[in-house]
Amino acid sequence: MKKENIILVLIAVFVGGYIAGRATSKGTPAAAPVAVAAAPQAVAAATPEPAPSGPTSTPPAPSPSPSPSPSPSAPAAPSAPSDPNQIWKATIHDDDAKIGADSINVKVVLFSSFGNQESVDFASAVDSIKKDFGDKVQIRYKHKVIPAPHPDAIFAAEVAAAANSQGKFWPLFDKLMKSASISPSSVESAAKEVGVNWAKAKAEVDAGKYRTQVYRDSLLASEVAANTYPNVMVNGVRLSSPKTYDRLKPIIEEQIKKAAEQTKSMGKAGNALYAELIKDGKTFEQMAGPKQTFDISGSPVLGKPDAKIQVAVFEDFQCPFCAKVGPNVKEFQKRFPNDVAIVFKHMPLDIHDKAQAASEASMAALAQGQDKFWAYHDILFNNQQSLDMDNLKKFAEQAGLDMAKFNKDLESGAGKSVIARDVQEGGKAGVGGTPSVYVNGMKYQGPRGYPPEGLEAVARTYFGL
Repeated sequence: MKKENIILVLIAVFVGGYIAGRATSKGTPAAAPVAVAAAPQAVAAATPEPAPSGPTSTPPAPSPSPSPSPSPSAPAAPSAPSDPNQIWKATIHDDDAKIGADSINVKVVLFSSFGNQESVDFASAVDSIKKDFGDKVQIRYKHKVIPAPHPDAIFAAEVAAAANSQGKFWPLFDKLMKSASISPSSVESAAKEVGVNWAKAKAEVDAGKYRTQVYRDSLLASEVAANTYPNVMVNGVRLSSPKTYDRLKPIIEEQIKKAAEQTKSMGKAGNALYAELIKDGKTFEQMAGPKQTFDISGSPVLGKPDAKIQVAVFEDFQCPFCAKVGPNVKEFQKRFPNDVAIVFKHMPLDIHDKAQAASEASMAALAQGQDKFWAYHDILFNNQQSLDMDNLKKFAEQAGLDMAKFNKDLESGAGKSVIARDVQEGGKAGVGGTPSVYVNGMKYQGPRGYPPEGLEAVARTYFGL
């Protein structure tokens, strides 16, 4: 190509880009976003959700075909920033297992779990810290069991907490960290070998005495993005991968030097100094406000409507993530039938062409009783690819519904007003994707996937379950 032609092409590209840029700067609309079915909730939102706008004096009339406000899918689990000096708000508690006095200025906080190979591999670092730093460092242990890396990790953690109350945590830690293979019997044997009063410990564990503590620690792990095993922070500064003692040691040395200066400048020491150092540390909310109030009249409710813990779940029958979350939420309620109620809130997204009809059919099922709704609910989520009208009626027969009444209620649209109300409430609360879960009116942002243990953790930690 001749030089002149090349110049002409470059000029044309520049002019075209300039025109496009001017059009964009003047507000040329981009493609409109659509409401989405959100992936199961992340460990925590990377940034707090914006507060929803308050209700207007004249709320918009409900649409017969609801279209929730668009929003991106649920955020991925937060990760540690690249800044190696980032301070994390790794709160310490009086019931932590610890080595060293509270008056020590440098705290090494270890998030770990029994039944986890990475934690086993790192366990010897505790002895190395004691050997190299002695009374210059306090070590504190935090339980990270959600999601549980081993089926018996929660039981082992509760036993370890009971052992800590008897002054036997660290001997038990050494025993259990010899292998990632654990079982109720091996935990019991290890506890007895190190001198734990097993009858007392077992009775306390059976009574759930330490469950809140163990779950509180696990929520803290989510709050400080301690996503991997183990996770170690020194005065709030995280050890990044690869996690070895050789890499941890210089972090401790640096924090010892800093703490000496900070003690002089702040006039604080020990736990008071630590609290000051981390008070503005990075953290991710596990429950987001402002608190919402939802109308549950006419809604499907699993459990007692006046239960202490009310879990409102905005769902779409065509949303594949809702199908995965549903069993977890129901399992949580099953564990606490007198204290937990699940409220189904309709949020049929406009990206799902059969979701509205499925919601209406489910309300026709509800007209025949709460148990009929939940039976029908399960069938719909198990057959998400077959939600045409013929199948909606076939599924009603499978659920044992009175078909004459079901057809009459479905055709009359008896449930539309409740569905529209739910969508309007969801819009005001900032719901833009499904599933969205609210515990006692607060947006759940806890461990991803809404595991029953995560729901129990926030219910215990925030609402005194």
